[in-house]
Amino acid sequence: MRARQVVFGLAFLVSLTAQRVPCAAAEAGTDAKRQAQIYAEQSLQYLHKGEDAATKEQKLAAYQEGLELANRAVDLDDDNADAHFAIFGNKGRILLLQGVTANPVSLLQVNRDLERALELNPNHADALAAKGGLYRQLPWVLGGSLSVAETCLTKAIALDPDAVSARIELAATYRDMGQPERGVPLLKTAASIAQRQGKERQLHEAQDMMRELEH
Repeated sequence: MRARQVVFGLAFLVSLTAQRVPCAAAEAGTDAKRQAQIYAEQSLQYLHKGEDAATKEQKLAAYQEGLELANRAVDLDDDNADAHFAIFGNKGRILLLQGVTANPVSLLQVNRDLERALELNPNHADALAAKGGLYRQLPWVLGGSLSVAETCLTKAIALDPDAVSARIELAATYRDMGQPERGVPLLKTAASIAQRQGKERQLHEAQDMMRELEH
């Protein structure tokens, strides 16, 4: 607070030229936010590239590039929900490739960026889907909860009717709850959307799980 008073006092003392500084600062802030959004979107592109990559090495390279871009975005604008989600997504997948059981504390630390994304935008569909997946996959001793997973994934699907991964994850949640029959309609819809959108990986994932649940 005292620092802000000093800034305002200096601005008051230095004539009309200095009075333009807040406008310039505001413009710079707008430029920073715009660049942060560009970095965030590029980071998410690398996240998807990593998910679709064929080898572990290709996946890791994409996620690392995505993480670097996401960190740049947050450095420019800590209030960018997409950037925080991109940190969670890319770093989380890096940890999974390295073996989550070997470093559960780091995974929980990454979760802070996911929570920050949802704090900034409670209706961030991708972040809700990711949170649902995290709560489904984490062991109970590390905070995992199938009921929380179901809540998050259901909301994500309501916000994004074309959500594919959220439907697959919700079907897996019902399977883990001992209610596999509830997942079959979700997987059928997920497969239809994935086919329409040309998402081959998700299409095969939905089809494989459908075969698993129907037998």
